[in-house]
Amino acid sequence: MPYSLIRADEIVRAGLPRPLVYLGGNCRGRDWRLDFYHRFEQSDVTFINPRRDQFVDPELDPSSHAHQVDWERQALDKCDLAVFWLGGGLANQAARVEIGYSLGLDKPTLIGAEDGFLGLEHLSAFSGLVLSKTMDGLMNRFASVLASFNQ
Repeated sequence: MPYSLIRADEIVRAGLPRPLVYLGGNCRGRDWRLDFYHRFEQSDVTFINPRRDQFVDPELDPSSHAHQVDWERQALDKCDLAVFWLGGGLANQAARVEIGYSLGLDKPTLIGAEDGFLGLEHLSAFSGLVLSKTMDGLMNRFASVLASFNQ
């Protein structure tokens, strides 16, 4: 059965294939989530993609930004597993908050980061998690977790 997909602002409804997997993290440039969709295209899984075409500036449109954050929080509340891919530098501030929220909920959380991400050691030390340094490594870890959900 092919995967299911929930896009930003769509309702996470009951009855979707499990696990529900939140794909948070880097939203700039090429969409890394496409790699997950391709590799797991025949998997019994529902991906939740928070990526939007336009980013809401909280100073210019606080109401829309609050709606965006509320949707992301609800998606994290409902997911079974959260996967994050972090881009280079000090970007990904929202994703770092989402990672903390996911860990606070005791959700299984997988994290990977591209070369040049600043804070990998710090994030690993605080979370206690092993972080993947490649997209393939992150997808391999996800494959093993997915297999445990399907047992």
